[in-house]
Amino acid sequence: MEPIIRKAAPDDAEPVASVINSVILEARYTALTNPFTENEERAFIEGLCPRSAMFVAEVNSNIVGIQVIEPDGLARYTDSMRHIATIGTWIQANYRGYSIGRSLAETSFIFAKTKNYEKISIQVIADNTRALRFYGNLGFEKIGVAKKHVKFEDRSCDVFYLEKFLTEDP
Repeated sequence: MEPIIRKAAPDDAEPVASVINSVILEARYTALTNPFTENEERAFIEGLCPRSAMFVAEVNSNIVGIQVIEPDGLARYTDSMRHIATIGTWIQANYRGYSIGRSLAETSFIFAKTKNYEKISIQVIADNTRALRFYGNLGFEKIGVAKKHVKFEDRSCDVFYLEKFLTEDP
């Protein structure tokens, strides 16, 4: 199964929202809890800054995976954080385990280097072993933990902070 990886366009809003919402509804792999509407997703895609991208993975002309890369949240306030990006990945359950995430990540890493990012960081729910293994296989390293950082209706979860340097010398 070889996915086609491309940048998302505003017209992708409905299938993008569908993929993200499918992961949200699983209630275990993302801290997101509120489903997105097509209009919200369209506005997000249209509002991406030049140093941000949403990549989609298509299989048989259907979007089955998404990865977003953006500047660190503090980068809008200080140039000292412009070298750091954050990343997020959502893949429909029946397409996990087919290297779709890896294909998305390889595209995101190339994009990140062209935008002069030196490091990518992410937060992963501590009991999401699948995501921890996925990011670990991509070269991300755990650098810390935030206790009870995500609070769902029925439980609180720790969050691991991970990072990957895109340069040879961290």
